[in-house]
Amino acid sequence: MKLLKINRLEEINTQFSTSRLEKTAFFQSVEKMKMTRSFQEEKFSESDPGTEEKKSEKDDIPTPPAPFDHRIVSAKRVGISNYYNVNKDEILGGGRFGQVHKCEEKSTGLKLAAKIIKAQGPKQKDEVKNEINVMNQLNHVNLIQLYDAFESKNDIVLVMEYVEGGELFDRIIDENYNLTEMDTISFIKQICKGIQYMHQMYILHLDLKPENILCVNREANQIKIIDFGLARRYKPREKLRVNFGTPEFLAPEVVNYEFVSFPTDMWSLGVIAYMLLTGLSPFLGDDDNETLNNILACNWDFEDEEFRDVSDEAKDFISKLLIKEKCWRLSATAALKHPWLTDHRLHCRLQVPTFKYPCASTVALLCCHIMLL
Repeated sequence: MKLLKINRLEEINTQFSTSRLEKTAFFQSVEKMKMTRSFQEEKFSESDPGTEEKKSEKDDIPTPPAPFDHRIVSAKRVGISNYYNVNKDEILGGGRFGQVHKCEEKSTGLKLAAKIIKAQGPKQKDEVKNEINVMNQLNHVNLIQLYDAFESKNDIVLVMEYVEGGELFDRIIDENYNLTEMDTISFIKQICKGIQYMHQMYILHLDLKPENILCVNREANQIKIIDFGLARRYKPREKLRVNFGTPEFLAPEVVNYEFVSFPTDMWSLGVIAYMLLTGLSPFLGDDDNETLNNILACNWDFEDEEFRDVSDEAKDFISKLLIKEKCWRLSATAALKHPWLTDHRLHCRLQVPTFKYPCASTVALLCCHIMLL
């Protein structure tokens, strides 16, 4: 890329060093290009709101629902192999709970995912059954759906909706994937809608992170929130404390073992937004203790170079979520109304194909070079 720019400057030097007339013509052409860019941006900003919405939401294809109706599931005390072919060789994911395998329902051929959870004692089984109870109450396109469940002596298997796009985390760390601010807006808007629905149902997720957000496929920006193993029903009169979660995404009230509520999930959303925009984790330290201390100190900023081209609206959105006092954080409903997620003019500006017109910095560089001739 640098070599391309150098060659371009050499071409300009050769072309415009012959006569003052040609230099004047060059500056006139630069002015015309600047005026053209200004006109295009003005055209974007003054266009019909309906047109703006179509442009800004061209990637916001509605997330497809599960290929089955919402179900109320209870664990069957029979072998899963009676009803499903589980592919033990095809592992879709894994974690503290066990592994997720691709499976197929024998009677219908429906492709699903089988989450095999090691649960031997009564306490472990009660925790998994809490996940089943939570999922029974959640019927939203941005929340993964439960299809069936099986209980045996040593484990419980949750059969769920299958999506093939992989974890959102994989897109953050993939150097070959160009994650734009508009992509991030699309992802955050869907996560917000899923959280909003959960909170309306008085359920806290309490483990929101990119690893627990799946992409429906590898092309579109459609997502579904997964893993409700740590989710809890929120009862305002019963003060809830928790001492679990992933350190990087824990809210200060969790670290301090104080009462949690809806804003606890919103803190995690702020961390996810920060990570999607920059690829950086705002509170990550050299070890868990340093990470937790950074969270308690609310020690974060926008000084990294990665924020140089991020919009002010995005920074404002994050600033209204990563607040130590949970009562001041945006709710999911308020977040969905924030200009970063709703301002169509901003979205059009973020989508302006700047490569069609010379950017201001390139024009300035060319002008400076010509003046030195």
